[in-house]
Amino acid sequence: MKRLSNVSPFLLLLVPVIMVMLLGITLNFANDNQDADIVAKTNAPAKTVVKIATSLLK
Repeated sequence: MKRLSNVSPFLLLLVPVIMVMLLGITLNFANDNQDADIVAKTNAPAKTVVKIATSLLK
């Protein structure tokens, strides 16, 4: 404990803040990747529906 008493309290409070920021950034990137996958999967049926509708209207 002698070494921790020599460290600034400000730096000790920054450690959990930085960890939470890193956790939030990594979760944000994970959600962005999932959203891109969902968009890619849902666009395929929508395109076929549009193709069928345009062919019926011709």
